[in-house]
Amino acid sequence: MKRESAGTDRALARTLKIGAYSAFGCIVVGLALHFAGFGDRVTTIGMIVLLATPVLRIIVAGVQFLREHDIAYVLVSLGVLGIIALAYVLGLHA
Repeated sequence: MKRESAGTDRALARTLKIGAYSAFGCIVVGLALHFAGFGDRVTTIGMIVLLATPVLRIIVAGVQFLREHDIAYVLVSLGVLGIIALAYVLGLHA
């Protein structure tokens, strides 16, 4: 494995860990605050972070591939982001 690939793997793993742990923390805190009457916003933030984590992972992967000058994978990452954006836009109009 090339050194760049190991760095890419670490960056992607770090992105997923941070996203998952922060989403989990927000949801748990939000549920605890829910019983006090004002935790719905914190829980919603946790759900948004949880949904945004895979998108952020694709962005991080694309940046890492760009740093490695791997244009084919940069284009794949951009294509996947385009598909996600298209699905979001079409979902708004459904």
